[in-house]
Amino acid sequence: MRTFIIGDIHGCDKALNRLLIRLRPHEDRDQLILLGDLFDRGPDAWEVFRTVRQLADAYGERFVLILGNHEDFLMREKLSLMERMTWNRVGRLTTVRSFKAHGDDPASAIPWLKAHAQLTYRDERVQCAHAAVRVEPVEANDRQTLVHDHHTLVENSYAGRLTVTGHMALEAPTWFAGDRETAEQIPYGEWRPLPQRGVLCIDTGCGKGGRLTGMQLEEDPDSGALRYRLERAKEE
Repeated sequence: MRTFIIGDIHGCDKALNRLLIRLRPHEDRDQLILLGDLFDRGPDAWEVFRTVRQLADAYGERFVLILGNHEDFLMREKLSLMERMTWNRVGRLTTVRSFKAHGDDPASAIPWLKAHAQLTYRDERVQCAHAAVRVEPVEANDRQTLVHDHHTLVENSYAGRLTVTGHMALEAPTWFAGDRETAEQIPYGEWRPLPQRGVLCIDTGCGKGGRLTGMQLEEDPDSGALRYRLERAKEE
């Protein structure tokens, strides 16, 4: 089974569909992981929600949605004034407008999100979180770190089992070795051995003028070792 991981979509339905065409996952046998932040910033949050629900139906148990901070803002019953101001600043109203244009309200997405979104994912090949990870195993981290943390990634201090994250919009997908020094930008379209440790962040600013990045993970047919490649698509 191949695993496909897609970074923060942020209301960019065209980019999402273009990326799926480039990655070419198979609904009947591959795994699909979304790293959260489906909504806000980009223009088509309602369409993204429709597409994601279709993907969930198609992949079944092989579909994974990681909880992002934007979903967390939407799902929580009470937000502080600072949190609401932050949410407004990072694109809440674009989601409101998108849903309203279809006679809908973002709150209608909450039951589905509660049923599907999870804080972390881990199997024998990969582990994922939305924002950051400080300790092993990934599920031992607190909710604030996993969903909202903006500092840990750039500290580059986590050298545990490789974790794939989003959340921090970078110029290019980047591997952080966890030694407080080594950070390597990863090119697109090349097969590379999967690092065993550190953090691979694949949020590349979709919804902010950047691109949506996706990752394909599989066993090398010759060596049996894990390898990966990255692809990208832009909302145009």
